[in-house]
Amino acid sequence: MNNNYKIIRTIFENVFQRVLECKDNDTDKIFYSNVITSPKVINLINIEELKRISSNILECYNTEDRIYIFTKPLNTEFKGIREYSAKNLSLKQQFNLSSKCISLAQGIFNMTDVVQQKILDLERLYVDENDNILVDLNLIFEQEYDIADNETFKRLGNMIHFIFSGTEIVDYNISDNIPPDILKIIVRCLTREYIFPNDVLSELKSSPLYTMIFGSEVLNNELSNNLYQQNKKSAEKNSSFEENENSDGNYEEDSSVLNIYLHDNNANEKHEKHEKRKAGILSQKDIIRAVISIIVVVLILLLGNKLIKNLNKGKEVSAGNNIQNQPANVEPASNTNAPAEETLQPSATITDSTEMHFNEKLLSNVGYTGSKAEIDNDIYVEGQNSLLVANENQEKLKALFAVIDFKDEKFSYMLKKQIGIAAKTKSEKDVTASIVLEAYKDGALTSNFHTSVNIYDDMWSQVTVPINVTDADSLNIYLEYEGQNKVWLDSIYIDVIK
Repeated sequence: MNNNYKIIRTIFENVFQRVLECKDNDTDKIFYSNVITSPKVINLINIEELKRISSNILECYNTEDRIYIFTKPLNTEFKGIREYSAKNLSLKQQFNLSSKCISLAQGIFNMTDVVQQKILDLERLYVDENDNILVDLNLIFEQEYDIADNETFKRLGNMIHFIFSGTEIVDYNISDNIPPDILKIIVRCLTREYIFPNDVLSELKSSPLYTMIFGSEVLNNELSNNLYQQNKKSAEKNSSFEENENSDGNYEEDSSVLNIYLHDNNANEKHEKHEKRKAGILSQKDIIRAVISIIVVVLILLLGNKLIKNLNKGKEVSAGNNIQNQPANVEPASNTNAPAEETLQPSATITDSTEMHFNEKLLSNVGYTGSKAEIDNDIYVEGQNSLLVANENQEKLKALFAVIDFKDEKFSYMLKKQIGIAAKTKSEKDVTASIVLEAYKDGALTSNFHTSVNIYDDMWSQVTVPINVTDADSLNIYLEYEGQNKVWLDSIYIDVIK
């Protein structure tokens, strides 16, 4: 770096490093000088690996006892990933951005855990004019430490969640606005089921939604080519067709119908231009667009229906392994309907999702006699009823609403697996509650876990809680909240996250 510069201010300084904001006297440009002096921190950083990242590094080198990192500011030229994601991104843009974040994680996966953690930070990622990821490598080390665990997949899951929902994950409370196949990937990141970040990318690109978006162009071309071949002779007589015909004998579409449905930024503008071409072949192209529109809509509806119907069937081609959106009338192959005697009313069969893990025989088998939810036949979202947890006073209430008996062969397959508890919730008044999970072995409590969820009075909202179950005889699942209120739970599904 040029030594002809002026120090404007000290951004950060401790016993390990000193970060300065500087101004080049020759060019008047601002840059940052980051000098790391701690031997332990120096050992964490590989200079050559840093240089390979797409970043704001101007110069980077080390001496016997120091590392020098000179960087330029990114916030004046590019948008931070938070600001960029706040735009109304199309699904295609969300997938592209997620893919690039995953590729970044793969590119730094050989770095030390601490450096990976520093880089995979939403505050350090920017997006350039070509929608590529840039990293602010003006790294700050607050302390001289080794972290206990690698957080790459956890941070990657949070990034994907943010890109698709605009919010970060808090207490494993995952947004219900995220497509099911993406939600499954996020959960697997949080539970670190992947070995390498490229495994995440492979699953992302093999998801049905990704295939539908990026594979639709082939479908559009095939339909267009077929109709073109059938009408080639008559089309050649039309001058407007000749303007659209390319060298391969295929006409060029000015906009993708699928992009219009997915709100691509330029699709509507291109579509308007196309509509202005009112020549003889226009009726042919109207037919093409109508056919493509109908096929796309039908594909979206069929795919959505298929995703829902296969949620519990363990098929890799479906996002149905996700617990979030499982229908009431579908059960996984390893988790068939319980017999008639295992219902709240012995003479009835299981007809509601709430009855699978909450019935008198089941509670008797596990020996539970404490506070529990009630059945409500008036307010529900599916089936015939919901479960109601009503608090008549201001004290904290903890009520059981589901149980898993691992001694039952129909549910023993869940033991020592990553499982997900999904339910839809609604309340009389907005409330922050807790989902509490308690595992029991030989009648004694062996482990417990809880997570906070927000429950609203004007809508049914989805709650999904992943948990690892070790050795246990049963798992009790409670709702806990404070204050006078009523909370309803419905569409309760529990299964292994495959």
